[in-house]
Amino acid sequence: MTIMKHPKGHNSMPPETNQQEQPEAVEKREEEFLPGKVSVTGKEITFLVLIIIFVSLLVVLILARDKTTIITVGDRAPEFQLPALGGSPVSLSDYRGKVVMVHFWATWCPPCVEELPVLESLYQTLKSEGLEILAISIDKGEGSIVSTFMKRYGLTFPVLLDPEASVSSSYGTFKLPETYIVDRQGVVAYKAIGSREWTVPVNVNIVRNIIDKR
Repeated sequence: MTIMKHPKGHNSMPPETNQQEQPEAVEKREEEFLPGKVSVTGKEITFLVLIIIFVSLLVVLILARDKTTIITVGDRAPEFQLPALGGSPVSLSDYRGKVVMVHFWATWCPPCVEELPVLESLYQTLKSEGLEILAISIDKGEGSIVSTFMKRYGLTFPVLLDPEASVSSSYGTFKLPETYIVDRQGVVAYKAIGSREWTVPVNVNIVRNIIDKR
């Protein structure tokens, strides 16, 4: 039998490779259409790792918070000693037998900035009846920022410095501002998370009732 030659020198009968795909090509095409086949890039893997790390850290923080004692109404107020702004160390025990408003704040906290002048008004109203205020700043540094802030707003109640937030942590404070009213027996009689309009009658009466209780 005579086989005709292609003008370019190839046999006119097509080779087997032109009639049937190579096994490697078939396998590759099959893989492309396999259900559930997912291609994961390096960026996606990195993103997943970061998510896992973030979730792990979040769990650790939640567990740490759960182990922290959070002081609430009815608890004895934790004792502390902190340096006063430009003065000697002050202890909560120095005010034993008095009603003390322990107030945690910072100059960088907008609700705190709004609330402190209101606290000053409350202080002027009730200090003659026995109210004491210890405003504990958790600002970092030596207190110059706090001192400037106090002068600007004309605040007269004592301010203590807690730059390491050790005292606020002992109270379980996680949000500023936060206020604890400690009664004459050293027990927390009232707790406020967030700012309050302390000069409205209902709040003045809350504080006054604690003062009047012997």
